Amino acid sequence: MSKKISRRDFLKIAGVAAGAVVASEIITPLILPEKLEFDQNVSLWVPAQPPKNTALAEDLEVDVAIIGGGFTGLSSAYQILQRFPGKSVAVFEARGVGQGASGRNGGMLLPQTPNEYMAVYSDAKTHQRIYDLTVKHMDDLAVIVKAQEIDIDLRRHGALLVIARESQVAKYKSYAQQAQSLGMPIEFWDRARTRSEIGTDVYFASLFDANAAELHPMKLILALKKAAESVGARIYEDSPVIEIQDGETIRLTVGDQNHMVIAKAVVIATNGYTSKLGYFKNSVFPVHTPMATTPSLPDSIFEEIGWKNKAGYSDTFTILYHLSRTSDNRIMIGSGYVNYFFNNGIIDKDDPAFLKAHLQKELGRIYPKLAGMEFEHFWTGILGFSLDFMQSVGVMGAHRNIYYGLGYAGHGINLSTLFGKVIADLYAGEGKAWDGLPFINHQYIPLPPEPLKWAGIQATIQYYKADDAGK
Repeated sequence: MSKKISRRDFLKIAGVAAGAVVASEIITPLILPEKLEFDQNVSLWVPAQPPKNTALAEDLEVDVAIIGGGFTGLSSAYQILQRFPGKSVAVFEARGVGQGASGRNGGMLLPQTPNEYMAVYSDAKTHQRIYDLTVKHMDDLAVIVKAQEIDIDLRRHGALLVIARESQVAKYKSYAQQAQSLGMPIEFWDRARTRSEIGTDVYFASLFDANAAELHPMKLILALKKAAESVGARIYEDSPVIEIQDGETIRLTVGDQNHMVIAKAVVIATNGYTSKLGYFKNSVFPVHTPMATTPSLPDSIFEEIGWKNKAGYSDTFTILYHLSRTSDNRIMIGSGYVNYFFNNGIIDKDDPAFLKAHLQKELGRIYPKLAGMEFEHFWTGILGFSLDFMQSVGVMGAHRNIYYGLGYAGHGINLSTLFGKVIADLYAGEGKAWDGLPFINHQYIPLPPEPLKWAGIQATIQYYKADDAGK
């Protein structure tokens, strides 16, 4: 019997094949330039989006220009100015703060990184270090938010990783034992315990992490915007960056009036939109995924289906589903389906009716008594993904004055706000504290230019779909 190709082996093969295609690297961008376009954020969280600041209306010179008004950009602005209160820092957001994934996600605040989530991907010492620093950052983030006197609906009642295949049970049970030996409070729950907590029998077991939390992401955006402005950051909205000219001083062309911004350093905080700036365009790509919520449900519904534990959960498929209960008793369900559109397309072209039906089917499979329930809110958004599911934060450029953080792949609330602190340390020349962590200046597997990129990513998605469908 032939040996099944592992995910790592598949990624190595894909990387070698992709890296071999270089002939059209110069030609393709000329023939197929990417479009800078934005869709409307219609997520559940939009009513809490902060009122917009005015757009940039003049040329400007600053010490640090930050591109992107999501979690990474706002956190970076706050952290840099906390350390250097005399610096001038400006944030340029193409639409409104929280326009992208920061204002469209499921609100889960999870420890670890996607690669290290309930699995030792590096080594035990690094794994424990990542867990400890991401848990500590959750506490640090709560302190920042508290100082702004904004209630972000933070609920620290843990989260579950539910095991979707019986063949995975032994592996995750072994991981829980290893995690506990490292001092991490990861509990293994068998099938009966899992069923008694969340009211469904479709999973074979689960892992529970008491340190995980949930929050209202747009209220966190509001708190971070207020925090950044309180230390002196200038935030310009409806101010897309059209062009970047690298150099010892960097020139940005901003907005419809092509205002010039001159900066000594730039922070790229655009995650899935980053290719539009010409950076990481053949390594990090935008993946579209859907989300929906039910209407607010009475407690009796949760009692009827047996969902007693208020912890959210995600499953162990590669293209995973995640479910949670909001503070106003809605069931939120997301993902289970991803798509990539040609040339790093950031407008979702899938049929919304198809996507809604896809999520309704899964909700009905997990909770048969909820079959056919209509959603009150539905939206889509993009994540910044790479072939190896890794994140990267670092500094680049000939003059080492371009900082970045991206590729969060589902753990974005914790990591993006943490990366703001990392970027501030790197800017201060004090990055040694982060040495040895796999996401520091991580080098991505290269992708070929279009149209081979589209074909390769679609093939990868189909591979994962087939793998998830297998037993």
